[in-house]
Amino acid sequence: MMKKVKKATPELATSKTIVWWDMDSCPLPNGYEPSRVGPRIDTELKNQGYNGPLTIIGIGNLEGVPHDFLKALSSGGVVIKQLPLGSDMMSCVRRALFSREPRFEPPLSMMLITAVHADLLEDVICVFFNRGPLYNLLLAFPAVTEHADPEPPTLLVDNFGGEWVWDRLGLLKDPDLGSANYDTRRQDTGCESHCCGLCDDFSSDSFDDFKAHLDSPQHAVKSYLAKVEAKRREFVRWFGWDDSDDEDDTPKPQKAREKIQGRPSLQGFLS
Repeated sequence: MMKKVKKATPELATSKTIVWWDMDSCPLPNGYEPSRVGPRIDTELKNQGYNGPLTIIGIGNLEGVPHDFLKALSSGGVVIKQLPLGSDMMSCVRRALFSREPRFEPPLSMMLITAVHADLLEDVICVFFNRGPLYNLLLAFPAVTEHADPEPPTLLVDNFGGEWVWDRLGLLKDPDLGSANYDTRRQDTGCESHCCGLCDDFSSDSFDDFKAHLDSPQHAVKSYLAKVEAKRREFVRWFGWDDSDDEDDTPKPQKAREKIQGRPSLQGFLS
């Protein structure tokens, strides 16, 4: 289902489009063939007049994701990226927008597939709004994150080139067998490489090399250290320790005891 869609303007019809897919918050429906994702998104964009170079980036925490699943995504033209420690897709998008790399120069269309509520996209929307009409924002989201307000702010809505629901009736719908744009993937898929944000941004154009990296002892060590660091940060948040603790003379253990009164037991944290 398309919630709000505008056909590509002449300036955007042949310019580049970059898709960021948050695989953590927008997983595929059960039983959906991962190799279909790239061609399906490609077809839907072509149906709306976006015919320029297309890059589709699937980004998330790849821990425990079967390699066969990732290989199928790659075969459909999806570039796969492992998130850096403590990061999320929106942080990566913001860094990209302010990187001044040539690939993010106008004219540019960017599609965000994420379960982040539209209200939380305001900073990204403002960037596109301030940069003018040659920056175009597209959005796809699960049905559960549709606008709570039946009349969202004008700035929010008017600067979406299109809105889709991320399900089998929307962006992932079955292809129209009679369509001239029947689920095919255009050849120009951009210059992005598969990338591991945990390992000093290891990157490779080859999925086989990327898979070999994910299987390597070096990546296993980095992944383990990342999990330890994530648990440490969670522990710090649990006990209420942060940088502001250094602003007064209250001992940290005492401050922690004061903050955690009434919280669940430590056993709940460790479980």
